[in-house]
Amino acid sequence: MQKNRLVGLAKSSVVFLTLPILLLAFSVGPDPRHTGAPGDQTCARSGCHTGTAVNGGGGRVELQLPGGLTYVPGQKQRIAVVITDGNATTRNYGFQATARLGSNEANGQAGTFSLVGRDIILCVDGRERTGASCPSTAALEFISHGDASNRTGRFEFDWTPPSTDVGPVKIYVAGNAANGNGAASGDRIYTTNVTLTPAASGGNRPVITSNGGVVNGASFAPGIVAGAWTTLFGSNLAAALKTWDGLIDAQGNFPTAIDGVRVTIDGLPAFINFISANQINVQAPALTRTGMVPVVVTTPGGTSETVMANVVRESPGLFLFTQSPVRYPAAVRATDGRFIAPAGLFPGLTTEPAKPGDIVLLFGTGFGPTTPAVTPGRVFSGAAPLADLSALQVRIGGMSVTPSFAGLSGSGLYQFNVTVPNLPDGNHRIEMLVNGQQIQTDVQLPVRR
Repeated sequence: MQKNRLVGLAKSSVVFLTLPILLLAFSVGPDPRHTGAPGDQTCARSGCHTGTAVNGGGGRVELQLPGGLTYVPGQKQRIAVVITDGNATTRNYGFQATARLGSNEANGQAGTFSLVGRDIILCVDGRERTGASCPSTAALEFISHGDASNRTGRFEFDWTPPSTDVGPVKIYVAGNAANGNGAASGDRIYTTNVTLTPAASGGNRPVITSNGGVVNGASFAPGIVAGAWTTLFGSNLAAALKTWDGLIDAQGNFPTAIDGVRVTIDGLPAFINFISANQINVQAPALTRTGMVPVVVTTPGGTSETVMANVVRESPGLFLFTQSPVRYPAAVRATDGRFIAPAGLFPGLTTEPAKPGDIVLLFGTGFGPTTPAVTPGRVFSGAAPLADLSALQVRIGGMSVTPSFAGLSGSGLYQFNVTVPNLPDGNHRIEMLVNGQQIQTDVQLPVRR
């Protein structure tokens, strides 16, 4: 994250799907045409699944679409279906999805599905059903759960839209929250649909750097932490350099778009602080899982290819005044607000080294959970200590230091109040680890007695 972005911090879809059923009655997937689309049924009927009316069970099914409500002709996308249901009897989940042309929702197939995990593809050309791929003669294609083992309510699969602009595409999805009793009774069916339109075409489509393009906003180390400041590198990411100035609303909510530039992480909108042609700074949303997730940038010029990035519990980094030739942290003396750095580091700005005994404030991101938890995407002013202070280790010049405060003081912004040990003049290395994960190497605190 650029250093001038820190000052501001311190101051303050695509096409398709229907998913229905997962139950022992259909442990290898439901028959086609149970998505709730025109011409289809749902499984909330006798002989299939009975329990409540469609969407009457208190839960829901949703589609997480990396491109938002747009698609790029011929560009494959990783889609997630998420079924939520708070009933204590729920044991299994299932789904079925379909993608239809807006001009022919009953019989107009839009694009093709690809398998991920144990999903199966169902084909309809009058009577054919297969579990591999659909022949070119098939009128419609569906994708469904493949067995009854899903306990999470989350399914992922790939969808490739038509190779040309076919106008709006509608995605239908049905999901089943089943009680696993081996019968058709007591299950809950949920449906939804979305309409996708073609993204703008042309040579200005954004590109996320495939290796090292999604990193911690302070350390630039690979990885994403829920609620942490995150930087994306690439090309064609924005037409001009702009910040969120004037875009935080009266309720303190951060923007999810600047000049039509949007970022999704695991299908959820990120909160945008800064955009430029080659860099975007965002606060990651409240991600609920770890592991590889899709990241997508959408601009008026189109939608990027999906880049997979690793979500982890902690990936700590300190914000810096300088990266080279020495990494000086963005540090402030607690008593007078003076910036801690070598004298004259910035023209026109007074800076001075720390003294032994000074209480110095350090700032970072990605240090993990706090108590209380702080919801990302809105202004936060207060103190939320790290949930597990025993997991944090701090050393300055090789000497252990116990911060008097360690936690969030702003949205996504961690603050550490440390007392400078009795060290000789010179630069002294700052080491910080949380649960064994360390900040960037060779961060140096200048000290002058």
